[in-house]
Amino acid sequence: MFKRICLVLLLLGTMAAPAMAATDIGSLLINPATSRTWQELVNHSELIVVAWADTSNQSVSTGRSLREGKLVNYAQTLHIKQILKGSSARMLKLVSTGVEPLPDASSPLNRTYPGPLAEGNYVLFLQRVSAPNLYSSSGLWQGVYPLFQGKSIALEGAGFSELNQLTIEEFAKKVKSVSP
Repeated sequence: MFKRICLVLLLLGTMAAPAMAATDIGSLLINPATSRTWQELVNHSELIVVAWADTSNQSVSTGRSLREGKLVNYAQTLHIKQILKGSSARMLKLVSTGVEPLPDASSPLNRTYPGPLAEGNYVLFLQRVSAPNLYSSSGLWQGVYPLFQGKSIALEGAGFSELNQLTIEEFAKKVKSVSP
């Protein structure tokens, strides 16, 4: 009898797990809090990775809007190439909020609602949003460092200059100097 009860509980648990794992991406709120220093950014980030960002593969309305358009949460796949801090699966989903229709590149809305990343290689500072493999960039643009010709680019007005023009090895040393 005990074995039957255990079997039933095991089966119920396995059938309930996928239902609990489903996350309504549209209802997620992205934390926009920024850091004062690059060391604080390292400490506030659960994961720091070198990753390839695929093009956006899912967009879900948040049900909120601005005068300029609707707010949409995007989820795009990150292919993890190297982990500089934390532990991670080889593929994660990056969630970001954007405006549709897309605002002009010079619009200040892009600072608050960055939308999905362009396809490419990045060093990313990440924080968990909800489900195990669902993350957002720490401090919005502050946690995004594109890689060009093997070196990082600190985005003007968002990134830290101390993290600009670093190789991945130099970036890893900086991270390890703050986070053992």
